[in-house]
Amino acid sequence: MGRGDIFFAGLAKTALREKIRERLKAYAIDEVFEDELISDLIAQKHYYCSINALRPTHFRKRFRPGSGVNGYDFEGLFLTSHWRKVSWTQCLDPKTREDIIETALRDAVQSIVAARKTRFPVCEKCGQTPSTEIDHVSPEFAEIARYAMDTMTQEDLDEAISNFDWWKEEPFALSKNCPAMLYTFEAHKTAQLQAVCKECHLSNAKERRAARTRK
Repeated sequence: MGRGDIFFAGLAKTALREKIRERLKAYAIDEVFEDELISDLIAQKHYYCSINALRPTHFRKRFRPGSGVNGYDFEGLFLTSHWRKVSWTQCLDPKTREDIIETALRDAVQSIVAARKTRFPVCEKCGQTPSTEIDHVSPEFAEIARYAMDTMTQEDLDEAISNFDWWKEEPFALSKNCPAMLYTFEAHKTAQLQAVCKECHLSNAKERRAARTRK
């Protein structure tokens, strides 16, 4: 999809985003309201609602502690008085099944990531700034996830997604015996990780992109 192309309701993504943001300014925290445009967007573009024929009828903004003056959670009313957090902004770049599984794989290795940051509290690249992130130097995490998903059959994929209970607040997770999970943990036994600050993380990524371009 090209930049500026019509995305939904006759609008490009940027125009649609601004239109919805402007509408939401009219509503106070906890005020319940209806909005056909947002309802339609979520029903047709949300990764879960679109495949399960779910359409929110009402909305409200809920105060989120620690989010600042303008921060809030956005909730939709589904089915019979069932409120659920739902992101209209994510509908502008809808998740695929592969996106959901990759996120689950990232979540699964957080203990490995946390251990690396604990072991190296100072950035391993610049040696000056506290390490706040983990860089998968080799192979990159996206590559690990891609090969991990290749170990799953179509049946594995369908079963994993069908077991996802979106109504619960807990994030989607794969079973420990899932082939993709087994591959991901095995790959992390030899993966080169680096505890870095944000600036060095971005620098590493830029260097890898440049190296790929030169090939």
